[in-house]
Amino acid sequence: MDKGWKKVEDEDARTLIDLIEDMNWPKLRTAVHERQEELKEVSGLHGYDWTILHFLCAVPPVPNDIFESVVELYPEATRVRGKKWGQTPLHVLCRNSQKSVRKVQIILKHMEPEDLLIGTNIGSTALHCACASHAWIPVLQELIQANPKIVLVATHDQHTALSALFQSHLQTIQGHLQVVRILRGETVEENHFTKFWQKVVLMATTAFKFSPIYNPDMEPNLEKSGLHGLQLLRAPLQLQQVAIKLHPEWVSVADSAGNYPLHNILIQKPFRIKDVHLIRDLATAYPEAASKRNAKGEEPIFIALRGQMAWHAGVEALVKAQPEILSSMDSETGLYPFLLAASLDGEVAVENTYHLLCANPHLAKI
Repeated sequence: MDKGWKKVEDEDARTLIDLIEDMNWPKLRTAVHERQEELKEVSGLHGYDWTILHFLCAVPPVPNDIFESVVELYPEATRVRGKKWGQTPLHVLCRNSQKSVRKVQIILKHMEPEDLLIGTNIGSTALHCACASHAWIPVLQELIQANPKIVLVATHDQHTALSALFQSHLQTIQGHLQVVRILRGETVEENHFTKFWQKVVLMATTAFKFSPIYNPDMEPNLEKSGLHGLQLLRAPLQLQQVAIKLHPEWVSVADSAGNYPLHNILIQKPFRIKDVHLIRDLATAYPEAASKRNAKGEEPIFIALRGQMAWHAGVEALVKAQPEILSSMDSETGLYPFLLAASLDGEVAVENTYHLLCANPHLAKI
């Protein structure tokens, strides 16, 4: 088992791994039934500590009937994690066989839904592996259908499969240029991007269903809540900006709590100093959101001020989008924005008070 992937001339001495390496499918087809105990062994080859099923998952050309026989003869292998990277066979399959829909179906038939949440040593699920390896959308659909919660799982570095998908797209020259062109306002119609975006929408809408503000009545128009789903997944900044460019209508959709995407970005503040870029894009795409109150009666500007958001970090963009919000009154205190800012502590509050008054000095006379 530790001799490596060297060809063994003695036919009788060949292990199942040797037959896999040689792609001797006729011999392997018979051998897996005759030497079933070997299916249960864990090989230390290259330090992986893999089962035969792991090795089959690493070789895309293996016939489906052999693959299915191995899984059915020793289904417990579907949950074995290799020592080196902590990968199950499904991780290996999704990383190496981008079009392996049938093989994914075979493995999933012998796994419990919770098994799909098993992570590698860095916390990656099989969906992370599939997204990072440009797997076909039917592969992603099978994984998500087996356990939709998989879209919410983050690695130890807090990256979801959606982040892996976006990074893998950017790593291709074609994908990187597509994103740049879209952010410049250009139209991109390449099939390569269309397939990528279908995956984005699939994961965003799936994630939104786990939101506490999801309502089954939204189902017929669920895609319109795509931006809410991206925000729930803490999607990368550029990916959210791409979504706004492609679907400006998503920005005008409020969730069942009355929050528009603009409200959410002010509440979550996921990108800190870079939040302003997204706030500007949201306010430009749907300026009316800057004056909308959610179910709690909160307008975006009061959320921003209470959150100690600085003038140039986003408050200014809200005022430019809807200047009339300067004379709005806070539902909780009854104060104008400049008075609420003045009631708060800190340099940010002082700066906001100054700029808000400069924007509408007449309010000081009221």
